[in-house]
Amino acid sequence: MARLRNLFGKLGPWAWALEPVRGCNLRCGHCATRLFPKGELSFVSKSIWVYLWEIIAAVTPRCRVEMANAGEPTLHPDLLDLLWMARKISPDSQIQITTNGTMLTKGRLTYQQLFNAGVNIVYVDMYAPRQEHLRLAEASRVRYYEYCNKPRGAPGAWTYHGPHMKLIVLMENPANWPERRKKLGRLGTFFNHLDWEAAEPFGLYPVKSPIKRRCSQPFRYVSVHNNGSYELCCQDFMGETAGKLGHVSEGIDGFMRFWFGQTMQDIRRKLIVKDRASVPYCARCNITFSKSDFRMWPNSALKHYWDGDKWIRM
Repeated sequence: MARLRNLFGKLGPWAWALEPVRGCNLRCGHCATRLFPKGELSFVSKSIWVYLWEIIAAVTPRCRVEMANAGEPTLHPDLLDLLWMARKISPDSQIQITTNGTMLTKGRLTYQQLFNAGVNIVYVDMYAPRQEHLRLAEASRVRYYEYCNKPRGAPGAWTYHGPHMKLIVLMENPANWPERRKKLGRLGTFFNHLDWEAAEPFGLYPVKSPIKRRCSQPFRYVSVHNNGSYELCCQDFMGETAGKLGHVSEGIDGFMRFWFGQTMQDIRRKLIVKDRASVPYCARCNITFSKSDFRMWPNSALKHYWDGDKWIRM
């Protein structure tokens, strides 16, 4: 039997954003993890990991799954085991790790280990000297390129290519970005949770007046907190919405109550008309990436929400 690309068709998620580790070994000025207690890390449990991947395999058997969110995924002591488990449960997923590369440059983890465990794409923000990252990528014998010098026709990291892809993408860390890139809205305010003195060199300031823009994130991504709670989006590093939208232990039924539930549908209805001001979280967000103004769903898909038993008209 052919596998479905997505159980809910065009109304299902395009990608997942997971948080194997909560916390980071760096304290970058542009990132909200700088506000976390220094050195404190939290690791996703294997039981939550299994719940999560069983839902991914059932709902979106062929889509991208990104590992990062509010932490550095390569710090998980059982990362390779988690990757093996994920690949076994959801064989057609495209698994991507976004990393600061420190465990790679320190020799505590290798590209080959990651790819052998089931990773498809490793997206690296380069915090070590560029030549060191190039040397490691070359030694991996896997296709790689630098993001800002992407070869024509090369596969992108943010598109589903299938479970057999092997690719390394190297990106300058934001401290080395040119000013023109810093102004493109690629860095967020994380609902106004940043060390503003440290964030200022990156062109980041608190959002005081909500911007009038759509946002595609709640239409496209499922963001999952380290403890298994669904979140509004990947900008919620402080977990303001965690625990309010459901948990992966509730299975596919719980996923439907989250994804098509009253809260998410209400937020989408507001975002589709560029009303960020009416959503407390979105009112504090400056993000305009990922085709923010693209209309993801038709209006007809926002007229009802799922309460767990039936569709209710809004």
